[in-house]
Amino acid sequence: MTAEEAAMILIIPVRYAQEDPVWSRELFVNWMQPLRPFSLGHYWTLSSRGFLDVSSDVLDPVVITNPVPVSNEARDGLHRKVVAAATEQRAPKWADVDLIIIWFARPTGWWGGSEVAVPVGGDTRNVRVTVVDSVTPFDAACQELGHGLGFLHEWAADDSDYGSPYSTMSAQKYGTSVWQDPAWVREPIAGLPDAEKVGRTIGPLLPAAQMYGVQAFRDSAHVVHQRGFPFTHRLYALDYQLREPEGPLPVVIAVPSNRRDGRMFFLELRRRNRTSYDNGIGQWKDTVGGPKHVGPDEAVVVHSRDLETGRVRYEGTAPLHLVRLQPDWPFPVGDFTVRVTHVDTAKEFVDVEVRAGSIKSFPIRGVLLAGRFRTQEQLNAMSRDDMRNTLIVEMTAHSNQNDYQRYDNDTLAGMGALMVFLRRTGIRDDVALAAMSADDQRNTAIVELNAQTGAGRELQGRTSLELAQIALGRVASPGHVPGVADHWVRGVLLLGGFRTQHQLNAMSNEDMRNTLIVVMTSLSNQNNYQGYNNLELAGVGAVMVFLRETGVRDDAALQQMSADDQRNTAIVVLDAQTGRGQRLQGLSNLDLVKIALGVERV
Repeated sequence: MTAEEAAMILIIPVRYAQEDPVWSRELFVNWMQPLRPFSLGHYWTLSSRGFLDVSSDVLDPVVITNPVPVSNEARDGLHRKVVAAATEQRAPKWADVDLIIIWFARPTGWWGGSEVAVPVGGDTRNVRVTVVDSVTPFDAACQELGHGLGFLHEWAADDSDYGSPYSTMSAQKYGTSVWQDPAWVREPIAGLPDAEKVGRTIGPLLPAAQMYGVQAFRDSAHVVHQRGFPFTHRLYALDYQLREPEGPLPVVIAVPSNRRDGRMFFLELRRRNRTSYDNGIGQWKDTVGGPKHVGPDEAVVVHSRDLETGRVRYEGTAPLHLVRLQPDWPFPVGDFTVRVTHVDTAKEFVDVEVRAGSIKSFPIRGVLLAGRFRTQEQLNAMSRDDMRNTLIVEMTAHSNQNDYQRYDNDTLAGMGALMVFLRRTGIRDDVALAAMSADDQRNTAIVELNAQTGAGRELQGRTSLELAQIALGRVASPGHVPGVADHWVRGVLLLGGFRTQHQLNAMSNEDMRNTLIVVMTSLSNQNNYQGYNNLELAGVGAVMVFLRETGVRDDAALQQMSADDQRNTAIVVLDAQTGRGQRLQGLSNLDLVKIALGVERV
C-alpha cells in the first residue's frame, strides 16, 4: 500500500496471558479518532491535511504465547502468529483491511513498514503492519504508523538516517541531537490513553515534502509550484490557524533544483504552536523558572526530495529570529538563496524571496589580493592562468612543497587562503611557513579555528576555502546551531588589521560590532552606524577596507567620504575589473567586495 491509497486500519490488541491489562475499546476508538486532538488518528489527519484516510476498527483482544524477546529476524514470524490467532479467535473480515496495528499489552517493542499475508477467500494478500505496545511513546507510534502509511525516515544533509528535527519520521528518540529535540510532553487529556507519561510525548508534524508523494495533496492549493528563480511568495505555517483569507492556503513551495539534478526542494514555515504538535519547536521554559526546552529553530525549513526514489532529505533552515542579522540563507546544494522579507507578528505566515545562487568563482584572485602579492590594478591586467601561476609561485615560496601545479583552482585557492590567513594574522611568519607543507598549514589553521568556534572535528570535513570563510565570520555549522548567524564584521576587523585573530576570539559579536562602528566613524564623515544591522555594517566596512588595503584611498581621503561615497568609488574600481557598469549598483556592499576577491554573483 502506498501513501496515496486509502487505508482501513485494523487494530489488534494482543495479550500474552488473560490477565494482561488492555485498553478499553473506547480508548482505542478515541486513540484513532481523526477529530480528537492529540490522538493518533488526529495526528495523521492534520499532518496529511486530510488527504490520508485513517478509518479504523478494533478487534477484541487475542491471546498468544509470550514471544519476548523478539529479534529483528523473528518479527515476520510474530506478525504471522498474530494474524493466525486473530483469524482463529476473532475472524475479522480481512478483505476490508489495508493496514494492521498490532498493539501488545506487555512491553515488546515497536516497528513498522513490514508486510504480512492475511487470508482472503481461498487465497492470501499482503497488508502493511505496524507494531506498538503499551509503553510506546506517542511520537514513536506516529512514526511507526507513518511507515505503515508508506513514509520513510528523512536523511540529514550528510545522508545519515533520522535526519530531520522537523518530522515525526525522524523522532528525537532515534538520533537527532539534544539541542534539536522537537518532542515535548503534554498535559493529560480525559478519554485518551494517558496512563503512561510516554503516551503524552508529542513529536512534530510531518513535513510537507513527505506529503508531496500523495497526488491529491500535490495537486491541492496547499502547494505552490515554482518552475524557476527568482520568485517571491507568502508562505503560511504548516499548521496555520488563520480564518482569513479563506483557505486552503499555501503551506509549501516546491521548486526544482537549480542544479538540474532531479531533485525538488520544499520550503515550509515551522513555528511553535502552543496548542498543536509543533509546540516543541523553538526555545521556551517548561514552567516559570523551570528547565529550558531547546527545540529546533522557528524557521523557513528546507527539505529536498529525490523524485526518482522519493527519499526526503533535510537541508537546513532560514531561522526567523536571525532574519534581521542575516536575511539571506544560501543553499548551495540546490544553488539558491532564501531571503525572508517579512515575518507575521504571530508567525502565521512569512514572505519569502528565493533567487538563484549562480556564482562565477575564481578565488585565486582574492588570495593574491588579500595576501598583498598583487594589487587590484595588476590583477585586472592578468589572465586567470597568470593568476594561477603566480599563486603557485607564492605557495612554493611559502611552504616546503613544489607540486602545486597538480591541484585544481579551488583546491589551490583554499591552500593559498589558509597560508594567507596564517601569514596575515601573524600566527606563522615566512620562515615557519616555508618549513611547512600545505597540510601542516591546514592543520595549524584548524587548531586556530577550533579555538575560535569550538567546532572540533567537524572542521576537518570543511574544505580549505570554507575554513578561510569561517575565519572571516562564516558560521562553522550553517543553519544548524540555534542563535548563531554569519558575522562578517569579524572578517572586516581581521582583514583591515584593526584586531588580531586572538583578540577577536576574546570578543563577543556585540564587541566586534561596536569596534567596527568606532572604526567606521573614524574613517568616514558619518556617525550614524549604530542604526545599521550587522550585515549592512559589515558591508560598509568591507568597502572601506577594500579601498584602504588596495591603496585606492588613504585614511585622510576616507575621512572626507560618506559610506555611499566609498561605495560609489568601489563601484568605479570594480567596473574597471568587470565591465559590468550600472549592474553593479544592484549588488550589496558585501557582494561588491566579493567581486574583488574573485566571487561574482551573476
